[in-house]
Amino acid sequence: MPLEVNKHVQRIRRYQPFDVDASEMIYEQADQADRTQSPYPVVTLDYLVSAIEQPTTKTIVLTGDAGHGKTSLCANLLAELRMGGDTIPSDVRKTVFNELLKDGDAGRPVALTRSGRPLYILRDLSELSLQAGADKLVELLDPPDNGVAIICANEGQLRKCVAEDDNLDSGGTGRAKVLVKTLTDGIARGQVSDPDGSVTVINLNYQSVAADSRTGGFVPWVLRQWTTPQWSRWKPCETCDAREVCPILANRNELNDATHGPQRRAAIRELFAAAERAGAVVTTRQALSVTSYMITGGLSCENVHAKYQRSHSNMLWQAPHLYHQALFGDQLTQQQRHRVAAFLTLRKLDPGKVSRRQVDDRLDPDTVGRFPPGDPKSYLQKARTTRDAQKQAEQLRGLYTFLRRADFFNSIDSKDRFARMGLQAGDDFVTVQNERGDLADTTVRDRFLKGLEAVQGIHRAGSNPDFLVLDPAFFAQRARAAVISRRVSSKNVEVVDQFTQWQKEGRPGDIPEMRKAVEWLNRSIFIRIPAVDPGQGAVSVEVDLLRFELLTRWAAGLRSEVQHEAEIRGLSGSLADLADSLNKDDEIQVLVGNVMRKLMIDVGDKIRSVRA
Repeated sequence: MPLEVNKHVQRIRRYQPFDVDASEMIYEQADQADRTQSPYPVVTLDYLVSAIEQPTTKTIVLTGDAGHGKTSLCANLLAELRMGGDTIPSDVRKTVFNELLKDGDAGRPVALTRSGRPLYILRDLSELSLQAGADKLVELLDPPDNGVAIICANEGQLRKCVAEDDNLDSGGTGRAKVLVKTLTDGIARGQVSDPDGSVTVINLNYQSVAADSRTGGFVPWVLRQWTTPQWSRWKPCETCDAREVCPILANRNELNDATHGPQRRAAIRELFAAAERAGAVVTTRQALSVTSYMITGGLSCENVHAKYQRSHSNMLWQAPHLYHQALFGDQLTQQQRHRVAAFLTLRKLDPGKVSRRQVDDRLDPDTVGRFPPGDPKSYLQKARTTRDAQKQAEQLRGLYTFLRRADFFNSIDSKDRFARMGLQAGDDFVTVQNERGDLADTTVRDRFLKGLEAVQGIHRAGSNPDFLVLDPAFFAQRARAAVISRRVSSKNVEVVDQFTQWQKEGRPGDIPEMRKAVEWLNRSIFIRIPAVDPGQGAVSVEVDLLRFELLTRWAAGLRSEVQHEAEIRGLSGSLADLADSLNKDDEIQVLVGNVMRKLMIDVGDKIRSVRA
């Protein structure tokens, strides 16, 4: 049998920006290479189809980092309008994409909505100068012939063009600032439209590649599409001479395995979700790059053939290219990882670096699989020199990193996945969902508050019914004694997710539409603490998964003031709003060490100290 080159593998590799076979790394262009693949059914497309039919809608802005698929959404919207909701053939997708490249300057309509309104699309605001961009934004706030305009713009360029229009001395109109105001309201309250409904701004930085939905989001969908046996995509591999030593085919078989494939794909999805909850914005483009590299291991068919021709039976070179190793980009340079920033966050969550006895005790170096990481018994050889000992230690560390990663994806127990990523508080973070959580369970709230006290340098033992806020003057430098500005009863404090926070911050009757407009995943939680003035709203402190992990560890006694100085400074700034600067009582509460004392001003301005 000959050595076969699988064109499907070649297509997958084009999504890797550090590979010579890479295309322009634009999702739509790469997608055109595979006529059998339908586009991902993203909910934002359905939202756009509905939004352009609203009679009040005039302008829709798609904003977010490069790579979220803004152009893809516009192309798929045009195809949807062209076919009227029917199945879209690949030649139609290609045609509308070419039309978008040609007429994507919003100079003339590219289609009609179902209600007959002309549709204008500005494919990329960044292609215009600031002045031209500002003029175009103002023009598209009221499109000709009662039309609808869609503008694709990254947030930075959008704000610059709006600022240019806001400069009245240079001929600006000041009208475009409604776009930034709507964007800001989306961040603060989850709204995507202005009050009169004429402007809609969809912030795709809230778009998740591991959405909390029935399908699991974009990454599981891509894995299913790329590893499926349908359409004979992997047929050439079945007749290839190198199939027994090929890590690409091994990755495909493990991810598509009928028994263990679903749990492995679910673990990959959990890893991407954790990366997003840890503060990373993983774009569609980045997700495709990481998934492509994970399946191929950074190899091409030609690379595998060259290895096979040197030795038909060598099974020791494949290990770094297996999916559970390639996902963390060990073989990439630091510069290459920076080109796909998702690798940097995934490496922070690497289960191979986390030592847990209940995991390590069950790992068996003799069961490393068909492609072991070198000789698994090499670490048992007697070390004669310090260099030999160091080499064996490195081999043992590499072996257990390999085993931990493989076991993470093969394990049928999904309950400890966060702990295996090094996140002890991950499960508590995810369960902060008011509609499903137990309101009577105050464990997360109390730990949150105790962590915020630790940020201020307060380390009280046990579980306390109140939360102490120091005077801001003592935030930066804690002496032995510190003045307490305020005590807050814990029962008035609540911990909520992002959506609930938006509901509480919004106006009565407002519904945060962001969750419906994008592939949604709750990435932040908030602790809401009553303000000093009862007439004011609560003071909210936002934390992502990594910051919540830090708070949890600080609450448990971790001291890391120097290492996490920036985090402490940011949290302290949020807590400053809770201080009561107008307290006129003759009684001053002081924390001496961990002992509460009262300083009372007596007749004659005498100060008496009593234990609280």
